[in-house]
Amino acid sequence: MRLILVRHGETVWNAERRLQGHADAPLSERGIAQARRAAAFFAAEPAPGLAVSSDLGRARRTAEILGFPDAVTDPRLREMDLGDWTGRHIAEIEAEDRHAYRDWRLGIHTPPGGETWQAFRTRVGAAIADILARASGDAVVVTHEGVVRAACDVLVGLAPESLAPLVPGAITVFAVNRAVSPAAARLLTFNYVSSPDDLKIRGLDHAPV
Repeated sequence: MRLILVRHGETVWNAERRLQGHADAPLSERGIAQARRAAAFFAAEPAPGLAVSSDLGRARRTAEILGFPDAVTDPRLREMDLGDWTGRHIAEIEAEDRHAYRDWRLGIHTPPGGETWQAFRTRVGAAIADILARASGDAVVVTHEGVVRAACDVLVGLAPESLAPLVPGAITVFAVNRAVSPAAARLLTFNYVSSPDDLKIRGLDHAPV
Protein backbone atom coordinates (compact mmCIF):
# COMPACT_ATOMS: atom_id res chain seq x y z
CA MET A 1 0.00 0.00 0.00
CA ARG A 2 0.94 3.65 -0.26
CA LEU A 3 0.67 6.18 2.54
CA ILE A 4 0.23 9.59 0.91
CA LEU A 5 0.67 12.65 3.12
CA VAL A 6 -0.29 16.15 2.00
CA ARG A 7 0.71 19.33 3.76
CA HIS A 8 -2.16 21.85 3.85
CA GLY A 9 -2.04 24.88 1.57
CA GLU A 10 -0.49 28.13 2.69
CA THR A 11 -2.46 30.03 5.32
CA VAL A 12 -2.64 33.75 6.02
CA TRP A 13 -0.38 33.22 9.05
CA ASN A 14 2.13 31.21 6.99
CA ALA A 15 2.37 34.16 4.61
CA GLU A 16 2.94 36.49 7.59
CA ARG A 17 5.60 34.15 9.06
CA ARG A 18 3.49 33.56 12.16
CA LEU A 19 3.46 30.22 13.97
CA GLN A 20 0.13 28.43 14.30
CA GLY A 21 0.58 25.18 16.17
CA HIS A 22 -2.89 24.27 17.43
CA ALA A 23 -4.30 27.68 16.52
CA ASP A 24 -5.84 28.15 13.09
CA ALA A 25 -5.81 30.64 10.26
CA PRO A 26 -7.68 30.37 6.95
CA LEU A 27 -5.99 29.36 3.73
CA SER A 28 -4.66 32.27 1.72
CA GLU A 29 -5.61 32.66 -1.93
CA ARG A 30 -2.25 31.17 -2.79
CA GLY A 31 -2.94 28.27 -0.43
CA ILE A 32 -6.25 27.53 -2.12
CA ALA A 33 -4.51 27.52 -5.50
CA GLN A 34 -1.82 25.17 -4.14
CA ALA A 35 -4.46 22.75 -2.88
CA ARG A 36 -6.23 22.84 -6.24
CA ARG A 37 -3.01 21.98 -8.03
CA ALA A 38 -2.39 19.12 -5.60
CA ALA A 39 -5.90 17.84 -6.35
CA ALA A 40 -4.76 17.02 -9.89
CA PHE A 41 -2.47 14.34 -8.45
CA PHE A 42 -5.45 12.55 -6.92
CA ALA A 43 -7.71 13.05 -9.94
CA ALA A 44 -5.40 10.75 -11.89
CA GLU A 45 -5.25 8.12 -9.12
CA PRO A 46 -7.67 5.40 -7.99
CA ALA A 47 -9.74 6.44 -4.98
CA PRO A 48 -7.85 5.74 -1.74
CA GLY A 49 -9.12 3.16 0.69
CA LEU A 50 -8.99 5.69 3.52
CA ALA A 51 -8.74 9.49 3.75
CA VAL A 52 -7.84 11.07 7.08
CA SER A 53 -7.29 14.70 8.06
CA SER A 54 -6.05 16.67 11.01
CA ASP A 55 -9.02 18.19 12.80
CA LEU A 56 -7.67 21.72 12.36
CA GLY A 57 -9.51 23.89 9.86
CA ARG A 58 -6.61 24.53 7.49
CA ALA A 59 -6.13 20.80 6.96
CA ARG A 60 -9.86 20.05 6.67
CA ARG A 61 -10.30 22.83 4.08
CA THR A 62 -7.38 21.45 2.09
CA ALA A 63 -8.90 17.96 2.24
CA GLU A 64 -12.14 19.33 0.80
CA ILE A 65 -10.33 20.98 -2.10
CA LEU A 66 -8.39 17.78 -2.76
CA GLY A 67 -11.68 15.94 -3.16
CA PHE A 68 -11.94 14.34 0.29
CA PRO A 69 -14.76 16.26 2.02
CA ASP A 70 -15.66 13.20 4.10
CA ALA A 71 -12.13 12.55 5.37
CA VAL A 72 -12.06 11.17 8.91
CA THR A 73 -10.54 13.69 11.34
CA ASP A 74 -7.95 12.71 13.92
CA PRO A 75 -6.65 15.26 16.47
CA ARG A 76 -3.44 13.24 16.82
CA LEU A 77 -2.55 14.56 13.35
CA ARG A 78 -2.51 18.17 14.56
CA GLU A 79 0.65 20.22 14.24
CA MET A 80 2.93 20.34 17.27
CA ASP A 81 1.62 22.37 20.22
CA LEU A 82 3.82 25.47 20.27
CA GLY A 83 2.79 26.77 23.68
CA ASP A 84 3.82 30.41 24.16
CA TRP A 85 5.04 30.66 20.58
CA THR A 86 1.52 30.22 19.19
CA GLY A 87 0.60 33.22 17.06
CA ARG A 88 4.03 34.84 17.30
CA HIS A 89 6.08 36.07 14.36
CA ILE A 90 9.22 34.06 13.69
CA ALA A 91 11.27 37.24 13.50
CA GLU A 92 10.32 38.11 17.09
CA ILE A 93 11.44 34.73 18.36
CA GLU A 94 14.73 34.94 16.45
CA ALA A 95 15.34 38.45 17.79
CA GLU A 96 15.07 37.14 21.35
CA ASP A 97 17.21 34.05 20.74
CA ARG A 98 18.67 33.59 17.28
CA HIS A 99 19.06 29.83 17.75
CA ALA A 100 15.71 28.94 19.36
CA TYR A 101 13.59 28.65 16.21
CA ARG A 102 16.32 26.83 14.31
CA ASP A 103 16.84 24.39 17.18
CA TRP A 104 13.09 23.78 17.46
CA ARG A 105 12.96 22.80 13.80
CA LEU A 106 15.84 20.40 14.45
CA GLY A 107 13.84 18.77 17.25
CA ILE A 108 16.23 19.82 20.03
CA HIS A 109 14.35 22.79 21.53
CA THR A 110 10.87 22.97 23.07
CA PRO A 111 8.98 26.30 23.09
CA PRO A 112 7.87 27.47 26.56
CA GLY A 113 4.71 25.55 27.44
CA GLY A 114 4.96 23.59 24.20
CA GLU A 115 5.18 19.94 23.19
CA THR A 116 8.48 18.11 23.04
CA TRP A 117 9.61 16.51 19.80
CA GLN A 118 9.52 13.05 21.39
CA ALA A 119 5.95 13.48 22.66
CA PHE A 120 4.89 14.82 19.26
CA ARG A 121 6.62 11.98 17.43
CA THR A 122 4.92 9.44 19.70
CA ARG A 123 1.39 10.73 19.07
CA VAL A 124 1.97 11.01 15.33
CA GLY A 125 3.39 7.49 15.28
CA ALA A 126 0.31 6.15 17.07
CA ALA A 127 -1.99 7.84 14.56
CA ILE A 128 -0.02 6.45 11.61
CA ALA A 129 -0.05 2.94 13.07
CA ASP A 130 -3.84 3.08 13.36
CA ILE A 131 -4.19 4.36 9.78
CA LEU A 132 -2.00 1.56 8.44
CA ALA A 133 -4.04 -1.00 10.36
CA ARG A 134 -7.39 0.34 9.13
CA ALA A 135 -6.67 1.18 5.50
CA SER A 136 -7.86 -1.05 2.70
CA GLY A 137 -5.57 -0.03 -0.11
CA ASP A 138 -3.83 3.33 -0.19
CA ALA A 139 -4.36 5.91 2.57
CA VAL A 140 -4.31 9.69 2.19
CA VAL A 141 -3.47 11.90 5.17
CA VAL A 142 -4.00 15.68 4.97
CA THR A 143 -2.01 17.30 7.71
CA HIS A 144 0.82 19.70 8.66
CA GLU A 145 4.52 20.06 7.96
CA GLY A 146 5.59 18.88 11.40
CA VAL A 147 3.45 15.75 11.11
CA VAL A 148 5.04 14.83 7.78
CA ARG A 149 8.49 15.37 9.28
CA ALA A 150 7.55 13.17 12.25
CA ALA A 151 6.23 10.50 9.87
CA CYS A 152 9.58 10.49 8.08
CA ASP A 153 11.28 9.89 11.41
CA VAL A 154 8.83 7.18 12.52
CA LEU A 155 8.65 5.28 9.24
CA VAL A 156 12.13 5.53 7.73
CA GLY A 157 14.34 7.02 10.45
CA LEU A 158 14.88 10.42 8.82
CA ALA A 159 15.36 12.86 11.69
CA PRO A 160 14.31 16.53 11.32
CA GLU A 161 17.85 17.74 10.61
CA SER A 162 17.95 15.45 7.55
CA LEU A 163 14.92 17.01 5.88
CA ALA A 164 14.41 20.12 3.80
CA PRO A 165 11.39 22.29 4.69
CA LEU A 166 8.10 21.14 3.20
CA VAL A 167 6.31 23.67 1.06
CA PRO A 168 2.54 24.20 1.43
CA GLY A 169 0.48 21.78 -0.64
CA ALA A 170 3.41 19.33 -0.99
CA ILE A 171 2.84 15.58 -1.33
CA THR A 172 4.99 12.93 0.34
CA VAL A 173 4.53 9.23 -0.45
CA PHE A 174 5.64 6.08 1.36
CA ALA A 175 5.39 2.51 0.15
CA VAL A 176 4.41 0.38 3.13
CA ASN A 177 4.67 -3.38 3.44
CA ARG A 178 2.15 -4.49 6.06
CA ALA A 179 2.99 -8.16 5.67
CA VAL A 180 5.81 -7.80 8.17
CA SER A 181 5.67 -6.62 11.78
CA PRO A 182 6.35 -3.84 12.36
CA ALA A 183 5.34 -2.61 8.92
CA ALA A 184 8.28 -1.76 6.68
CA ALA A 185 8.25 1.52 4.74
CA ARG A 186 10.24 3.15 1.95
CA LEU A 187 10.13 6.82 1.04
CA LEU A 188 9.04 7.13 -2.60
CA THR A 189 8.37 10.87 -2.94
CA PHE A 190 9.15 13.83 -0.71
CA ASN A 191 7.92 17.43 -1.06
CA TYR A 192 6.33 16.95 -4.51
CA VAL A 193 4.45 19.86 -6.08
CA SER A 194 3.29 20.17 -9.69
CA SER A 195 4.26 23.82 -10.13
CA PRO A 196 7.82 25.18 -9.69
CA ASP A 197 6.24 28.32 -8.25
CA ASP A 198 4.99 26.27 -5.30
CA LEU A 199 8.59 25.49 -4.32
CA LYS A 200 9.06 29.16 -3.47
CA ILE A 201 8.24 29.81 0.19
CA ARG A 202 7.65 33.55 -0.02
CA GLY A 203 11.37 33.91 -0.71
CA LEU A 204 12.27 32.27 2.62
CA ASP A 205 14.63 29.40 3.37
CA HIS A 206 12.21 27.70 5.77
CA ALA A 207 8.46 27.32 6.05
CA PRO A 208 6.53 28.28 9.18
CA VAL A 209 4.03 25.64 10.28
